[in-house]
Amino acid sequence: MIQYISDSNKKENYSYTDLLFGNRENYSLEHRFFNSVSLFSALAACFASITNLALQLNLGLTFFTTFSTIVMFIFYYISKKRKIFKPLITPFIVYSLVVLSIVWFFNAGSEGPVVFVYLVGLVLFVIITEGRTRTIVISFFLLNLILLFYLEQRFPDLITPYESNFIKFYDVSITFLFSFVLIYFVVAILVRSYREEKAISTLQRDELIFQKNQITDSIHYAKSLQNGLLTDQKTIRKLLPNHFLYYLPKDIVSGDFYWVKKVNNSTIIAAADCTGHGVPGAFMSVLGISLLNEIVRRKEVTKANQTLEILRHELKETLNQAENDYSHNNGMDIALCVINHKEKTIQYAGANAPLYMVRNNKLIEYKPTRNPIGLTPIEIPFQNNEIEYEDNDIFYLFSDGYMDQFGGDDGKKFRSRRFKYLLLEIHSRPLEIQREHLKLSLNKWMTNKHEQVDDIMILGFKP
Repeated sequence: MIQYISDSNKKENYSYTDLLFGNRENYSLEHRFFNSVSLFSALAACFASITNLALQLNLGLTFFTTFSTIVMFIFYYISKKRKIFKPLITPFIVYSLVVLSIVWFFNAGSEGPVVFVYLVGLVLFVIITEGRTRTIVISFFLLNLILLFYLEQRFPDLITPYESNFIKFYDVSITFLFSFVLIYFVVAILVRSYREEKAISTLQRDELIFQKNQITDSIHYAKSLQNGLLTDQKTIRKLLPNHFLYYLPKDIVSGDFYWVKKVNNSTIIAAADCTGHGVPGAFMSVLGISLLNEIVRRKEVTKANQTLEILRHELKETLNQAENDYSHNNGMDIALCVINHKEKTIQYAGANAPLYMVRNNKLIEYKPTRNPIGLTPIEIPFQNNEIEYEDNDIFYLFSDGYMDQFGGDDGKKFRSRRFKYLLLEIHSRPLEIQREHLKLSLNKWMTNKHEQVDDIMILGFKP
């Protein structure tokens, strides 16, 4: 409704400006300015011709101003009808300077009205130029005026004087009055155009803010849905009494997810990093959680590598991924552990996601299979690792967001080497303290100079 009313008012108030200078749908603001300047220049030259005839000034001057009227109308016609203006700016300014320089000598030099016309021309040309071009135009105007004053003083015979003070008075007065009126109309049109653009920009800004708020509200709602699908902290504490979780989405929703389930006598833990972050990553995370729930609940798979094989197969089927279409690299990297508390063993299988274990102050890395969950040119079977854990062992599952974060004095990535050293440094501390230390280390690394580049998730636990 607001948009409709605004458009109606605009048509009523600016119809004549649209007719003369073009509407905003087909002409940019700068283009409309050039159209107005070229039209007013043509009218100024026409008025000068009429004044010259009325005051019976030099016929050569009258012919020249009449010719200039035609030239300026041609500039206006080409700009308006053919909808081009940038290639016309330079020849338009050059021709205008040539015309003013010639009129200077025919119309009494500095004693005539050309000085006023120069000032009007300078204002108009400042309007249609910008940046470096504007500086060059102003410089040429000043140099041109200095040269004309010099030639007038050095060669006074080149100047055609007025025949009488009466003609001089009327010529200067009429030209001054017309210049004032011309400036007034140009400024009025500029102000109207500015107000129109500002009103439209304000409407567009308000609409963008409204749309942004709607999208943000929707994403916040999606976050609540995603959080509902993630394993709740109460369940995790029950299944893994000794654990910490550092979960930091880059955006409101995350492409990283964690998943913990109890199946028979085993606890299954997964930490995954889906393709992308934000909304696309969140879609993949929801799909990954749903597929894991389906696999474990219906098929009761407890082999880590077998679970990943089934997950890969079902993800490809769900996404309808063709065997030879690699244009959409949708999938996830995931580390999956199956803890058998009775036998004190952990099975681990990884798809591009390793498992770290710290034992006796040494960090042991269990490397993943170099294949994602998703379509890949060469499918490598996922390998199963079986680990007999001890009471003081601590395990870490994580996405690559922490290691890929830029920071430090040189703006480099944190990298896995620094991450391993940090885990070795803090592994003997209480698990919740480890989480806080990881958080503080990341903030110190980013130093308020670098934005978070990816979702971050680290899950540390003692079986």
